[in-house]
Amino acid sequence: MDKVINNWRIVILFFFLTLVSWPLAVLAHQPRIVETEKINVTKPEISKAYYGKLSGKPHTYTISTSSAFDLYVNILVPFIEGPGKNVTVKIFKGDQSLGSLSPSEEDWKEFFEPFGQSMYWQGPEFKIRADAGKYKIIVQSIEKNIRYVLATGEIEAFDGIESLNAILLIPKLKKNFFKESPISFIFSPLGWGYILFLQLLSLSVGWIISRILKISG
Repeated sequence: MDKVINNWRIVILFFFLTLVSWPLAVLAHQPRIVETEKINVTKPEISKAYYGKLSGKPHTYTISTSSAFDLYVNILVPFIEGPGKNVTVKIFKGDQSLGSLSPSEEDWKEFFEPFGQSMYWQGPEFKIRADAGKYKIIVQSIEKNIRYVLATGEIEAFDGIESLNAILLIPKLKKNFFKESPISFIFSPLGWGYILFLQLLSLSVGWIISRILKISG
């Protein structure tokens, strides 16, 4: 009996990892919720999406690297914010300005992200081959209470921990950041992994309870 249960657990785990890894390989950006005004960006070439909310003070992202790397920055806002939002991104190496993103209304393009089932306004991109050193990316706005997404890096990289982190964060982002129903996430390819994770968790809890009852009996 134990052998059968173990075999089923292995099969479920295999399908869980397969279904989760496939959409995440295309999703690219590792989601991060911004909870402070100063953010350290590790592994800057790895694709990440930082979900933040400005409340009058700028958010500063810092990068420190000992080797050359591809610096990529893109700014987006959730669709409900509208395309006329005043969000500015400034990029520095030390105190030297490298460039800025100051999109006007016509610069924002509609963008649908299918794996989270969310709509964005996507602003311009910034990309250079950067030398080793210390960099700052400053996101600011003259408006208050504005939500934004800062995308950095272009290399897709998801391990098991990042996959699970994305599955757990996206429903929270749907509700609190996009002001959307988390239910729409279930219909996305990534939502399949979320459902399977809950099923796997339920089976595991059930198995543990049955083992406890068996030992107690």
